[in-house]
Amino acid sequence: MVEHKRNLGVGNLKAKLFSIYTLIVIFFLISIPLPVLAEAPPDLTAKAYILIDMETGQVLAEKNADERRSPASTTKIMTALVALENADLDDEMTASENAINSVPYDYVKAGIRVGEIIKFKDLLDLMMITSANEASNIIAENVSRDGTMEGFTALMNQKAAELGLAGSHFTNSSGLEDENHYTTARDLAIIARAAMQIEAFREVVGRRDFKMPDTNFRKSEDWKAGHLTYTNELLASRSKYYSKVTGIKTGYTEKAGLCLVASAVNPDGLELISVVLGTDSKTLQFEESQKLLEYGFKNFGKKELVPKGKFIDRFEVADAVDGKKLDVITNGSLSYIVPLDEEELKNVLTTRQIFYEPFEAPITQGQVVGVLEYYYNQKLIGSIELVAKDSIEKTTIAILRDKYKEIISDEKFIFGVKAAGISIAVIIVLGFIIRIIRRRNNRRKRYNYYSSSRKNHYRF
Repeated sequence: MVEHKRNLGVGNLKAKLFSIYTLIVIFFLISIPLPVLAEAPPDLTAKAYILIDMETGQVLAEKNADERRSPASTTKIMTALVALENADLDDEMTASENAINSVPYDYVKAGIRVGEIIKFKDLLDLMMITSANEASNIIAENVSRDGTMEGFTALMNQKAAELGLAGSHFTNSSGLEDENHYTTARDLAIIARAAMQIEAFREVVGRRDFKMPDTNFRKSEDWKAGHLTYTNELLASRSKYYSKVTGIKTGYTEKAGLCLVASAVNPDGLELISVVLGTDSKTLQFEESQKLLEYGFKNFGKKELVPKGKFIDRFEVADAVDGKKLDVITNGSLSYIVPLDEEELKNVLTTRQIFYEPFEAPITQGQVVGVLEYYYNQKLIGSIELVAKDSIEKTTIAILRDKYKEIISDEKFIFGVKAAGISIAVIIVLGFIIRIIRRRNNRRKRYNYYSSSRKNHYRF
């Protein structure tokens, strides 16, 4: 019985010690700062979406971005881009019967009349702000080389090819449903980015108000206010995103669903483009675009990866005066949109240094001696030249040595040496031959002398 109690006491002591140990381990685990993973992209109901950086085109988030879809009125972004590259804002354009009547009755119209003459810049307002479909048709026919929709869509598809769009084909300027009229979220982002480089486009899509001028058919005040309503509600003053949004264009058809290409900029100057395709309601069209843009601003930022003049490494240099070493620095800077989370950044950003070794004097200041490459998710995003910080002179002995090597390796010198060698060899051979001849002559003379002496001896 006593023994039993003693065992129970030992067990309690072990349990207490284990509890204390567990508490200590938990305390240290809580104290250690664990890496915070970057926030995952938002879970959107949109059938396809993409988020890119305006400046670089870098993709920050995507879903089904290469899936071909009906673009609806986001088509008008390409229409505006092509038209702005081929027409002047003050060009006067006439509305044809086909441009007006080819728009289905249930599609958005501004009430333009056949024969009405309107300047391109005003048609651009109608098309991009109110999404007026006949305005896009009028623009297309007047910009087209042959005055037809087919001629204009040829220009649209030509532009698509120039931009490298693999998943797009256009058959009309407004976004009417057609099985051969399609694009992708990725392609739309590329189109929007290209269009936003044009100041006139950026100015139009960033507005929600405009005033139509007088035309040959009506006074300015006769335009119906109901026809001039903006469609991008992210630009509304009541929108929580009002301070950041800079454009661009809505779209809707039954097949395409509700679509929105939007752009926004934060106080740090980071401007993003979002494309949301195939949402099920007008509310989701804007809310999901907001979520996508906010995700980008919250998790990414522009960071200078390497400044100009940064010291990279130091190397021995052959034949350097006083054994001076080569200090290598960057010849430029590189910035990129990267995750704000440092741990995440370490996972996606890598570098590679390439040096043009061996290093031999002389080296001039600013001489390119290598390259520094930056990779984001194993994709090359930029490279910076590596240059010599200072000049390095060559020793006198090395200069003389190299001069000697240069001389003896010169073809003229080698030819001269060979010629001299041949000449000497010829002289030696000739000398040897002459010597042999002389010896023979001397022998002949001696022989003749002795022969003559013996004849004279017998004569006496």
